[in-house]
Amino acid sequence: MNKRFSLSKLIINILVFAFSLSCLFPIVWMGYTSLKTNKEYIASSLALPKKPIITNYQEILVQAKFGRYFKNSCITASITIVAVLLLAFLAGYFLSRYRFSGRRFIYGFFMLGLVVPTYAWLLPVFIQFKQMGLLNHYWTLSLPYTAFALPTSIFLIDSFVQSIPCEMEEAAMIEGSSIFHTILAIIFPLCKPILVTVLILTFNSSWNELPFGLVLINSDRLRTVPVALTMFSGTYTIDYPYLVTALVIAVFPVIIFYCFFSKKIMEGMTAGAVKG
Repeated sequence: MNKRFSLSKLIINILVFAFSLSCLFPIVWMGYTSLKTNKEYIASSLALPKKPIITNYQEILVQAKFGRYFKNSCITASITIVAVLLLAFLAGYFLSRYRFSGRRFIYGFFMLGLVVPTYAWLLPVFIQFKQMGLLNHYWTLSLPYTAFALPTSIFLIDSFVQSIPCEMEEAAMIEGSSIFHTILAIIFPLCKPILVTVLILTFNSSWNELPFGLVLINSDRLRTVPVALTMFSGTYTIDYPYLVTALVIAVFPVIIFYCFFSKKIMEGMTAGAVKG
């Protein structure tokens, strides 16, 4: 019985390991493909480069002005993250802790954003932004990105805050702590796991979003990375190592964020799943 159990466990581990390798292979393939010439890629798309080159990165960052698009995405993502963390934390806390008239309506209004497809708002948002003169600014994309990230963020923070005992806040208030000091000194530090989760989700959604970036930004000076990637495809031919190099640069921040905060994401998701 033990031998059968050990054999089955070994097989499962081998399958999981093989699956993990299959997930890592595209990243490794992108890494060494970005160091190849177009001729080498056409000869064999899977073979390693004979003489690795870095000219693709130089051309992408300097000649193709990809550094500018990278900076634009960083600005957009940073504004969005700060706005979402601040608004979602305050809204999630007060909706979780306080019972007041209209609370269910406000909560339901936010949760409606989880039901309606995001891109159903693309045309209405474009018309409103055009009429209000909000197109083609550094903060243009941050407005819809923040609005669409709030429902999920508020839901996660609301669930997490409910798992924190109210007695901690009551004890602090008995000691003379104000509500804002209690929130900043007690609740905020306890919510770090879920806030990191919200940060990663918001960063991924704002960094990788394409349709709103195409519609709301017409200036080349303000284009973001996903929009810039569509410019690397020619009418008849595509320089794949050139395109893959741009993809490596675009994916790099996402991988770094995940490597640093993967444990915090799991802590936030599991801690908020059980309400105390």
